[in-house]
Amino acid sequence: MTEIENPPHFLLIGCGGAGIRILDLIESLQLENVRTVATDTNRNVLEKTQFDAQILLGNNLSNFRGEGDPQEAAAAALDVHSEFVSLIEPSEIVIIIAGLGRGAGSGAAPQIAKIARDRGAIVIAIVMFPFPIQEKTLRQADAGLEELFQHADSVIVFDNQRIYAISSGISVEQGYAKYNEIIADVLSSLIKSVTIPSLINLDPDDFKAIFRNEGLGMVLFGESRENAKNKNESVVRECWSSPSLDIDYRSATGCLVLITGGNDFGRYDAEEIARSITDEIDPHADVVWCTDIQKTMDRKISVYAIMTGILWKR
Repeated sequence: MTEIENPPHFLLIGCGGAGIRILDLIESLQLENVRTVATDTNRNVLEKTQFDAQILLGNNLSNFRGEGDPQEAAAAALDVHSEFVSLIEPSEIVIIIAGLGRGAGSGAAPQIAKIARDRGAIVIAIVMFPFPIQEKTLRQADAGLEELFQHADSVIVFDNQRIYAISSGISVEQGYAKYNEIIADVLSSLIKSVTIPSLINLDPDDFKAIFRNEGLGMVLFGESRENAKNKNESVVRECWSSPSLDIDYRSATGCLVLITGGNDFGRYDAEEIARSITDEIDPHADVVWCTDIQKTMDRKISVYAIMTGILWKR
């Protein structure tokens, strides 16, 4: 196992209902070097949480109608600016988790990102994009995403349309739950890559290089199929068929490949998988990979490939 000297600290902010649900899943994992904060316009939602801190939005604003309006939510976030500042350490990595389209995600999240970045932190936003049929929500999500690009170092997008791709044989509600678990697992794997000793760890400087000032990001995720003759090929094919956002990622300027395998998994396997997944992206891109070994993964491989710096065309 690789020793980790001075691992970075993470501040995770669940912004609105969607972000808080993901944060709940992560909190249950009791990760090291992590603090959690929930922020919402609904006092009842916050009172039910068990995070390190809760910040209520809109409580001090007259005629505040709730979190549905992004402009009102942005004003509410600025109103409690000092509360966010008091929680953010300049040396931290701040991860904001939100669903775009409603007030908290499209209005408050960009303002929180700006506050954190102004404090000197690296800011990563993990956002869920609404279904196309929600036209008003989609327009607000587009506006919120554009503003996040201005204030966050990287914005990793999970499109809700992908829920249908993973819901075969199960209900949409179960698909939502599974999708939330995938997002939480991506986040926990990302954090553990630089905080917990494993077979091959990620250097904090490499981590920062992948995410600092990189703009749009997305995730390829996959697990090798049972009884596959070649597990490495199997998991790579699964990744190619399971992007979190249906866009061309070959313009990516950075890629972090997070690989988990069992005791039968070796360094050569990890290198082969990372090389295959990143074969078509910019040859000058920063590519780093790390590997964790878990007994429960014997004869299986799980991969998350986080692409950053993708050209945004919409």
